[in-house]
Amino acid sequence: MIVNADITVFNRRYIPEERTEKFVGTVIKGVSWYHRKGTQSGSEETSDRDAYTIRIPVSADMGGKEYADQREYAAMDDVTASGYWTIQPGAVIVRGISDKTEATETELKEGYLEVMVVTNYTDNRDRCTPPMRHWRIGGE
Repeated sequence: MIVNADITVFNRRYIPEERTEKFVGTVIKGVSWYHRKGTQSGSEETSDRDAYTIRIPVSADMGGKEYADQREYAAMDDVTASGYWTIQPGAVIVRGISDKTEATETELKEGYLEVMVVTNYTDNRDRCTPPMRHWRIGGE
């Protein structure tokens, strides 16, 4: 696996008192980032349709945080969740190291050049040889 980037994963956390979401960041160093530019045409217009694939090796530097399944992560309180990260549809991933610990989706999309929203993922930690174990994330 070619390691060519560092990323910041912003996980969604629901704030019941405000009836809104915040995105909490985790810097992960040493991942594989692939970006394919594309277009999609409809009956009347053409639009950009970029696709991203990120592979995070289990050996990547996660800044001391541990991975948790998205259901476990959603059930955690904010204090407990601060020691974990997850992969969830709708999470936002920024290429590079972000100095933000919390942000809105709009702030992330407007503040960074390479931003993807997670649409799918696969946990390949038990399907590969030990050096190849990873999470594969797809998005737009």
